[in-house]
Amino acid sequence: MASPASPLVSAGNNASPILGIHHLKFPTSSIAAKLAFYTTVLAFTHLPHMDHRRPGTGELFGVLLQHAPTALLVELRHNPAQAAAQRGWDAVTWSVETRRDLETWRSWLNKKGVECSRVLKGIKGWVLVAEDPDGAFVRWYCNETHEWDENVDIDDKWLPN
Repeated sequence: MASPASPLVSAGNNASPILGIHHLKFPTSSIAAKLAFYTTVLAFTHLPHMDHRRPGTGELFGVLLQHAPTALLVELRHNPAQAAAQRGWDAVTWSVETRRDLETWRSWLNKKGVECSRVLKGIKGWVLVAEDPDGAFVRWYCNETHEWDENVDIDDKWLPN
């Protein structure tokens, strides 16, 4: 059976279809602080051979990391103004299997001194929220679900309405 045509090709555009996500890019005011957070707290691997440096000066302005289980690449880009603008914003929500996994993450974050929420009830499952060194939110949501319930946890800092 032939695979369905890409919407681009179907619309008369000869562009190749999108295959997936190449990498995510997060702004930071401190590459060192955010790199430490991603490698020691979230267990990403720094790929120093892919560091981004300015020609002529050699100034480091970006680093790439990889999440080994999924091969996902993340770039941390020095951009203090953008990092400040994204304080309190959750650009990505990571997935874990169960509510218990969220509790395990919460214990780990507490052990590492990372400020985080309690495990909060969402509409269909549970969520955990932590703050990275730039004040951006990092969220985990579990695949384990409960009955649809719009009576979710509200938290002034972590889940404002």
